[in-house]
Amino acid sequence: MGWTPRPRVKAFREGARVQESGLEELLDATARLVVEDGFDAVSISSIAMTAVVSEDQVLAHFGSLEDLLVAMLNREFTRLWREILDDLDRDPRGGLLSHIYRYTISGVYESPLVRALYLADRDGLNTIMRATHGFAYVPGFGVRAEFIERMKSVGMVRPEVDAERLSAVLSAISAGAALTAPHSRLDLVNAGLFDLLSASVDADVDDTALGKATFVEYALSLTRPDAQPDAQPDAQPDAQG
Repeated sequence: MGWTPRPRVKAFREGARVQESGLEELLDATARLVVEDGFDAVSISSIAMTAVVSEDQVLAHFGSLEDLLVAMLNREFTRLWREILDDLDRDPRGGLLSHIYRYTISGVYESPLVRALYLADRDGLNTIMRATHGFAYVPGFGVRAEFIERMKSVGMVRPEVDAERLSAVLSAISAGAALTAPHSRLDLVNAGLFDLLSASVDADVDDTALGKATFVEYALSLTRPDAQPDAQPDAQPDAQG
């Protein structure tokens, strides 16, 4: 007859196993489920199965499925924001709207998780984000009129540009690109939009530092839990700047 571990010993071993796998592995498992099986397939049981741990172990680290999802999203969008800001900082012309948009859309498309989330249930996603201490809104494909107006005020966007119209056009173009993803020539799509913005929207300036600072300030405002850019969640992929 084989030896059966006492409950306390077994619990200790399971606890050690969680420590070995770590929180990152649980977040990785959640992200993998979203990408491979879709948002609706994510549950505590499916995450536990993917991470090869028990459901109790998952809940010991995250009090609910919503908390786990927010932790996963915060990690991914923090990484995305950091990469966008790093790209802009290295680019001497990074404070112009065309450059900001180019780096944002590239960052979104290059992340399988972010791409999957934008094609999933946006209403459900925004509800989770507003109900917890995560990002109130996430980086999107378009550019909000509010941000365009800020860029105009610091001289990075031409004064004759209509912020509302430009925002609507970019959101429509980008939503269409998102719904038909993946693209084999994303570089051409992005380059075309970049050229259009450069020729018709960007102001003729030598120093774009104010544009970079404006984007950083706007991006930080979107990460506050109490940020309320809109009263209702967007129905389609839309810009958060």
